[in-house]
Amino acid sequence: MIYYWFILVVVACYFIGNINFARVVARVFKHEDITTKGSGNPGTMNVLRVYGIGYAVLTLLLECIKAGVPALVCGYIFAGEGMFELAFFVAGISVVLGHNFPVIYKFKGGKGIACTAGMFFFSPLWWVGLIMFVVCCVFLYFVDYAFLASLIFVSALSIAWIVYLSLLQPYLWWVCIILIVFNWMLDIAMHHSNITRLIKGTENPTNFKQKVNKLFGKKEKIEAVDEKPEKEIVIEDDETPPKNEQQ
Repeated sequence: MIYYWFILVVVACYFIGNINFARVVARVFKHEDITTKGSGNPGTMNVLRVYGIGYAVLTLLLECIKAGVPALVCGYIFAGEGMFELAFFVAGISVVLGHNFPVIYKFKGGKGIACTAGMFFFSPLWWVGLIMFVVCCVFLYFVDYAFLASLIFVSALSIAWIVYLSLLQPYLWWVCIILIVFNWMLDIAMHHSNITRLIKGTENPTNFKQKVNKLFGKKEKIEAVDEKPEKEIVIEDDETPPKNEQQ
């Protein structure tokens, strides 16, 4: 009987995943359709590319909550049956599927990284997620390919959870590992076009470093330094008398 409740969890979480906050943020704050901007992908990274860090952080937070809270709630609902981990990943990955393939948007959704991040952030290994998030932000600052940073994050957390489950071995832990590997491979498959463009050398950078520098005002400092030598050169030219006058 309890497994019938899992069907309800899958359906409910799938439709929760249909709520796309990249579309919502773009519509509410910019009165635009995010699918007509940048790469056209209704996801956090495209929001970062088009609207900047502030709107991207807001989108990321909302997407993380969208996936993490249902996963955590479902986990605790079934915790009494010893199925916390199983219910957690069934719910979380159902949200990811709803985000990637939303029926209300004719199955044209995002790529699921923000939702997957939210699932991991609300899990018992949340601290690993925070550490890897910082590491991937530093990586993105220097490398500037967002999809690579995203896949590194998902890969690291997936491996951490596989090791954790293998050691803990809760109820149906091997099913949880199958779900994690499925989500991992799905994330990679959703970025196949990015991988192809990277190999060809045509992948578009996110300009994350430039956006961070602009956020902290480094651009203004560079301009002030550039103006100084130009002013000195002009003064020297104006004050130098002609050769005939010196004679």
